[in-house]
Amino acid sequence: MKRHFTFSLLLVVVWGIGGCVGLGPAQPQSRAVVQGSTAAPTEPPATNTPVSVGIADAPAETPTATSVPPGETATAVPPATETPAPPASPTVVPTSTPTSAPPATATPAPTAPPSPAPTKTPYPTGIFVASHRGFSDGPNYVVVGEVLNTSGVAVYGAKVIANFYDRGGKLVAASQALTSLPMTEPEVGNPFKLKVENLVSAVERYELTVTWEDVSLIEFRYLTVVEGAIDQGTGGKSEVTGQIRNEQEIALTSIVVAVTFYDAAGAVVETADIFLGGQTLAPGESLPFAIPLPEGAGVYDHFWIEAQGNLNLF
Repeated sequence: MKRHFTFSLLLVVVWGIGGCVGLGPAQPQSRAVVQGSTAAPTEPPATNTPVSVGIADAPAETPTATSVPPGETATAVPPATETPAPPASPTVVPTSTPTSAPPATATPAPTAPPSPAPTKTPYPTGIFVASHRGFSDGPNYVVVGEVLNTSGVAVYGAKVIANFYDRGGKLVAASQALTSLPMTEPEVGNPFKLKVENLVSAVERYELTVTWEDVSLIEFRYLTVVEGAIDQGTGGKSEVTGQIRNEQEIALTSIVVAVTFYDAAGAVVETADIFLGGQTLAPGESLPFAIPLPEGAGVYDHFWIEAQGNLNLF
């Protein structure tokens, strides 16, 4: 607001210029032979950013007095009527309504992912002994196991050859045996059992190899196993009994039924089979079977029954 004053002799006008006051803005800071034998991200540390708060003093202007030249009569200036400033309207400060902060939600701790289950070592490609077990049976030494075919095509007449060695590494015996089923289909186990009788020397280890034929002049087909169970047979001995059915479009003969016993881990512990050579099954016909359970079967968890027959072309 400006104010004017009248003097009788001398008019002095003084003009004052105030200093300017300023706030400096806050500046952020810059920043093929198988051998057998008995760790949360952390936040960067908080930095207190200094804020410059000050008053910039502008140089004050020096009032300059203007002298009235001598001889001149100062003209009286009528008194200035001070115009009253309108009353300031009170500024209504809005009343802030306190807002209650929402309740903090607890962040659940991250759940550690489950450990993946161990995977089995993949089988090689070919025909090989996938599982086997050797044990003494009185004076005899027996090896049971399963041949697996991962070649993608069926093979025939698979044969397992075993060489037995004593503690000194000397070859003390050899034996061989065909698999129970004449055809070894891809991804289907085919059991075998071989025995060395009256083996005097103690067997320290053995080696198994497999041979087979890629083609066959005889065609083989699977029969369907309708049922199978362990029962008490004649003489109180346990046996595997069940029934097979021919669901092929042609009669089958020279029938073989084989059973493989496994432990809980899926390893072979015993095998047995029966040959029904004199039987011929027409399409749709069924046939019962009974296979004596070997006395040395040991402890098993489950078993698997398979049956094959030849095409009867005559």
